[in-house]
Amino acid sequence: MPFSRAKPTFSSGTVWVWPKFDKRPVGFLIFIEGFAPCIWYSERQEGMTFRWLLPPNFCQKGATICLANILAGEDCLQIEDIVISEGKDLWSNLTFEERWRKLRNFWQSLPPDQPLLAFKPRIVNPIPLNQWSLQYDAAIYWIIQPNHSKQPRWYWKDVVTIPEHKPVEFIAPVLKRSTEILNILVAAIEPYSKAVLPDTYTLLSQENVNLGVASISTLDLSLDIRKAITNKPFIPVEVKWNENFNKYQVLRIMPEDTPITTASFFFHKNM
Repeated sequence: MPFSRAKPTFSSGTVWVWPKFDKRPVGFLIFIEGFAPCIWYSERQEGMTFRWLLPPNFCQKGATICLANILAGEDCLQIEDIVISEGKDLWSNLTFEERWRKLRNFWQSLPPDQPLLAFKPRIVNPIPLNQWSLQYDAAIYWIIQPNHSKQPRWYWKDVVTIPEHKPVEFIAPVLKRSTEILNILVAAIEPYSKAVLPDTYTLLSQENVNLGVASISTLDLSLDIRKAITNKPFIPVEVKWNENFNKYQVLRIMPEDTPITTASFFFHKNM
């Protein structure tokens, strides 16, 4: 943070901040016609594509590129800025405040229900500099964004503040349910009703508590479920929690008279 740029920015300019949580470089979240949405890290020359549901002709007017970070610990994709919108250069012509309003409008144009994503996308909520002290945490990284066009952000890591040593709070032991009591988890599987997607299913507990969209690992199992559920509201299936996708994965189809497991045993969703 050069002093010659920092002094006028902090003394007379508008500055926005938000938590970064780690020190990894930001990636480019790219939406372009004819290709799957993806995030690209130019420093590492690598990226990944996403199964993002988009409206028809979404990128017909041109590509849209945002700045984003994957927060692995929170299963979250944090979108922080928009630099190109429908092929137009926003980075060189708009202030950050103006770009963030464009980002909010862009975000509202995306379908909110995304059952095929393994993470939850969200746009960042910038904090004005004069409110930073109310939310400041010396243990994490922060992004400092001047409100100018073509002005990159700065990274802030507090190496001066001494961490507070809070007294250890006594927590009484709590009786926990043993996961070994129940050998298998059985859920009711039914076609996903919020979108017209082939071979996409919702999982339910005995009390009809929604357990999320099912993860089906093989094409053969998907075909078997399609045949078994024909003319039926649901069928019982054995499931197992998949840490990689943050979803329950279907292992096999169970006999029709198999009882469905109650919601209290599906504790993974709340971990």
